[in-house]
Amino acid sequence: MKTLDSISALKGTHVVLVEGSKDIAALTSSGVSGDFVCVQSGGGPVRAAEAAWKAGKSAVILTDWDRRGNILADDLRTNLMALGVSYNTRIRDTLAFLCGPYAKDVESLDSVILHLEKSLLGMRGVGMGAIIVVEGIDGTGKSTLCARLAKVLAEEGYEVESTSEPTRGKVGGLIRSGAFEGVSQSTEALLFMADRNDHTERMAEAASEGKVVICDRYFASTLAYQSSGLDGGRADMDALLPLCEVFAKVPDLTILLDADPALTMGRVRSRGEDVSKFEEAGFLRRVREKYLALAEEHGFKVIDASMGPDEVFEAAMREIREVLRCIRRRRSTRRRARSSRGRG
Repeated sequence: MKTLDSISALKGTHVVLVEGSKDIAALTSSGVSGDFVCVQSGGGPVRAAEAAWKAGKSAVILTDWDRRGNILADDLRTNLMALGVSYNTRIRDTLAFLCGPYAKDVESLDSVILHLEKSLLGMRGVGMGAIIVVEGIDGTGKSTLCARLAKVLAEEGYEVESTSEPTRGKVGGLIRSGAFEGVSQSTEALLFMADRNDHTERMAEAASEGKVVICDRYFASTLAYQSSGLDGGRADMDALLPLCEVFAKVPDLTILLDADPALTMGRVRSRGEDVSKFEEAGFLRRVREKYLALAEEHGFKVIDASMGPDEVFEAAMREIREVLRCIRRRRSTRRRARSSRGRG
């Protein structure tokens, strides 16, 4: 999980303040390394702050993660500030948000990590079907490609479910209707995420039933579009990233169709369609840059959408077939393992 990985990345510059040894065990068992200090067994907030000060490092506060009081975290902040030690609470805030649905069931950080791992596995429908997402700026051919992929995969014997965002559900329907026209980019981003939360559950259920889900747009659209400054307003990318993190690991494959906005807008106009507020060239150039940055960060497969439709389709099918082969191999491996246990 990227939030936990970010702790290891701070190893040389930060001391990680946790409540007790059980929290350290949970972090290390999840592959996290760092300079840990137990607040409760190490002399309390005063001594913990002094440990960071003596080490000449900043601090990561990782206590009160479920936000049931924040008393210990408040004491740590007070003592750190008194010693002039800078501190990071963003990682704790992100964990608190992600474990929100399980707050009543958690007792320590290890149970938080367990619940989050189960949630991600449940969303992915591991080893069953697959969730394939197609992203790109307007005019790259996403809808055309999604329809063709669904048709060919169905002809090859797969059970396919096509979907898109915003959805046509209750929240998505309101977004599509324009009922929220004029709201800020941050508000619009939150509306898309509310729609996505319900949508993800439906996609995960379909994948768990063995279906191949083809989705036109997903979490990257929110990050790319709502943070790119439409009409002078934008959502804060740093604020959006933690909220989108839980969705980032859902797709088995994300394909990014990439092309110059000058080309894509020509395609839109050639179809006789009205250009929407999201289709201004300067804005789309910024969106494209965000998409490419996200592709590098999250491992999207980038396809040159300036190619002909047949070439784009073949490139996409190569990526999808590889993912489906990997899923079949994982399923076969688990089946053999279950069979061996049964014979044992």
